[in-house]
Amino acid sequence: MDDQRKRTIIAEIENWRRNHLLPEHYCIFLLNLYTEGDRPSTSSTASAGRGEKKRTDATLGMGAGVATGNSSPSTAYAYATRQVAPITGKMVMTWLLGAFVIAGLILLAFHFNRFTTPMQIAIFACFALIFYILGLGFRRQAPPLTHLFLMISFILLIAGGIYCIQKLNGSMPLVLLYLGFICVLLCVSAFLFGYAYLLYCGMLGLALLYGFATVQRVGEDYTWWKSELYWVPLACLLTGLGFLMNNGNPKWAGVFAVCGLISFFGAEIQALYIAEAKRDMIQLLLFIKVFLASALFFFTRGYWYTWLRL
Repeated sequence: MDDQRKRTIIAEIENWRRNHLLPEHYCIFLLNLYTEGDRPSTSSTASAGRGEKKRTDATLGMGAGVATGNSSPSTAYAYATRQVAPITGKMVMTWLLGAFVIAGLILLAFHFNRFTTPMQIAIFACFALIFYILGLGFRRQAPPLTHLFLMISFILLIAGGIYCIQKLNGSMPLVLLYLGFICVLLCVSAFLFGYAYLLYCGMLGLALLYGFATVQRVGEDYTWWKSELYWVPLACLLTGLGFLMNNGNPKWAGVFAVCGLISFFGAEIQALYIAEAKRDMIQLLLFIKVFLASALFFFTRGYWYTWLRL
């Protein structure tokens, strides 16, 4: 047999033996056959392998699954350990900052009513500003933290602002004006952070405030066409902005168009809270508007397919 061919076969058998593709004694027999006995004894190699295995078992822990002598066989598990990162100054500062923030929140929760109203307003404003800045700082490094910080910031602004206004005996128009400011801040934050859901929240919040502020005026001498005049022009304006912005920025265009579509049904939603409104007329108007809206978005589906990423 050619020497090169023989060396190839011997290398392949050695590979089978290392990977346990064939029993040990078969591999030894084939190696002896093709080498004609002219190869080093495998006993030393096998002994070295067994010794290495024993040393590995000893380092993994007691009872590695090998039973010797009269000892009963047992099953043990070797758990992989991970390297613990060394403590750095940044880690210590982060831990201290988190501990101080939590301690401060606990302290404020127990003694908040003892502060004066201007002090309470300042506390709400400071914490809301801190979380807002944290959201801005973690915008690129950790987006999930940014969403969490923004949520906490706006919850503090809404809850704290309403609480302080009520404590100062503020009127309902003042509450609506403050909530309108929060909605405008949401819209501005949407463009600052690049999150479309902030713009949805801001614009839909403004629509709700608009409906709440005008429900009493619409209810005086209610007629269905008068109610439509409060909502249909607004819906057309928002939807038109959406279509105009489609080529330049389809992300924001979709938000304006969807909010305009929702505002298109604002008159009927508002009429549900007006006692003079007839339910039959509301249903008829809803049917007509659903037909018109579906027809509009069917013939312009080339635009909103892009908005919906279809």
